[in-house]
Amino acid sequence: MHSDGFVSQARETIIHFPLAHRRHLVRSAACRLDQLNGQAATDFWKSLCSRLKTELFDTGQSHEDVRREILAFQAEVHRELLLLYEPIGGERSLAGA
Repeated sequence: MHSDGFVSQARETIIHFPLAHRRHLVRSAACRLDQLNGQAATDFWKSLCSRLKTELFDTGQSHEDVRREILAFQAEVHRELLLLYEPIGGERSLAGA
C-alpha cells in the first residue's frame, strides 16, 4: 500500500498529520492573509478552510474531528500572524511595516 501519510501496519489506516503542525502551511497562510484585506482576505480564508475540510473528510475523519482540526489550524495561523508583527530588537519583524 503506497501513501503520502503514515500507514499503520496493523490496521492499514492512514494516520493524519494535524494541520496545526504543518509549519509551512500555517506560515504560508498567515503570510498570504497579511498581504490581503477585506473581501479578498475573507475569500482566501474561506477557500483554504473549505479545501482543507474536504481533504480531512476524504481521509475518513468525523465531522467533530474535522471541526477540531480546522479550529486548531485557525488558532495557529492567528498566532503566526501575531508573530509577524512581534518586535525583534526594537524593530518590527515584518519588513516594510
